[in-house]
Amino acid sequence: MSRAEEILSMVKHIPSFPKVAHKVMGMIDNPEVKAKDLAEVIQFDQAITANVLKMCNAAYFGLSRKVTSLDDALVVIGQSILKDIIIASSSAKYYKGAVGAGYDLEQGDLWKHSVAVAITAKMLAREIPGVDSSAAFTAGLLHDIGKRVVSSFVADEFEKIMAMVRLKNCSFVEAEVKCLGISHPELGARILEKWEFDKEMVEAVRMHHELDSLKGGPLMKVVTLSNSLVISTGIGVGADGLASRVNGEEMAKLGFTEEKMDLLMAEVVMEMEKAEDILNI
Repeated sequence: MSRAEEILSMVKHIPSFPKVAHKVMGMIDNPEVKAKDLAEVIQFDQAITANVLKMCNAAYFGLSRKVTSLDDALVVIGQSILKDIIIASSSAKYYKGAVGAGYDLEQGDLWKHSVAVAITAKMLAREIPGVDSSAAFTAGLLHDIGKRVVSSFVADEFEKIMAMVRLKNCSFVEAEVKCLGISHPELGARILEKWEFDKEMVEAVRMHHELDSLKGGPLMKVVTLSNSLVISTGIGVGADGLASRVNGEEMAKLGFTEEKMDLLMAEVVMEMEKAEDILNI
């Protein structure tokens, strides 16, 4: 068995993405669905229910009383925020405890980076026609999920990978492929396929380090640019992100001057502070 086959074989051992999360995300897009309908589905997943109540009672919402009912919680947070909370609470278990040793990351850095990219992607979606903000948030949150599986293999080949990056002037992702036979974006795409996410989201994850992605669909472009922007702030940046640069030309095409980019990232930092409270990062 090759190293790539060994890594890919691990995908089948990753727990399935919660079916309740998939169902609720589909229901939220239906304007006829009421909070009561959502509560009836969510109540069957104890982990999601507990997280929704916990997040609803976070200081961010500033409630004068503690919310103990799922029905009340859904009214308080609204359906748009609910969708983000569900995808975040469902995704957290795949990141928590992931040290990311192969990427020179501290405990929790991978999760923090992923949340920051999700927030940035949601903001960029407001500026790019044809991108659903919730889809952007989800793709941003899951874009680096492949690192969760491949990290230990990268750690084994870390010196070789870094030498290749320095001496052959290739990207970290290209070095991953040469040393392991597969990259973390490709592995992430395979995981999302296992979880039955739609093709557009799978491709956005697969291509988030590729320059060609900027010529692709709107969601792919949003995820790629969001990842680059967050790396530029240093949030959860590991060894693979040190050589990354923001594509200023592409951002300019979207109407982002340097000043506007600075304002955007300042807003991201503020939202991250709120997220740290809500998600207990």
